[in-house]
Amino acid sequence: MIATIENFIASSQSTSTAESLRELYLAAIAKEGYQNAVFAKTRDGRVIDIPWTRFPNGYADCYVANKWDAIDPVVRFVRSARRPFAWNDVCARMNLSSDQKRFLDVCRDMGVHSGITIPLHGPGTDIDLISLSLRDEKRGPDGRLATICGLSYQYRLRLSEINEEVAGPRYELTSKELECLRWCKEGKTNWEIGEILSISEKTVEFHVSNTIRKLGVSNRITAVVKAIQSGIVSI
Repeated sequence: MIATIENFIASSQSTSTAESLRELYLAAIAKEGYQNAVFAKTRDGRVIDIPWTRFPNGYADCYVANKWDAIDPVVRFVRSARRPFAWNDVCARMNLSSDQKRFLDVCRDMGVHSGITIPLHGPGTDIDLISLSLRDEKRGPDGRLATICGLSYQYRLRLSEINEEVAGPRYELTSKELECLRWCKEGKTNWEIGEILSISEKTVEFHVSNTIRKLGVSNRITAVVKAIQSGIVSI
């Protein structure tokens, strides 16, 4: 366990971008037996941003389009969680509604189950989380929680360091947010962007809203202008 974490710390300290750090972390998690992963930001029991995911095709779009965060037991429980937890343990203790039970069944059918979540508390009611889960019908790794937590905490720490090392204003837009923003610059509607990127209109709306919030503006036109001024997108 110690060697695994030490190796990851050494490797992560040599990374200089959030993207390379993410890939390094996902590779380490895959070695621990988890095929699915998500890094999300929550506030008051709802998901406000999803910087990155590694899920079966279509799952993330379905989650966003159906607003599953409103009924997701994991998102609800993370508000009070102070330590990592297994989804099965939490769900066994909660009085799940019929909608929540159906949601968990759909997740399993889509290849997302038997997960663990590491809460990463921030300022106020903001709570980041990393959730790891299985895609295949098999048992999760036993006795590896301490290692997985060590890897996850180092990922978050190094990510903060990388963000601080970047000079000037830092706007952490995801790849999908950047794609949507570039098409906004071309005057495309949410529906048109969804058709181009093969995602739902609601998913485009989610990404555009996140971009507007991150850039600190009030609408998509101002977001495009600020993105061009900041060099995020080219003219």
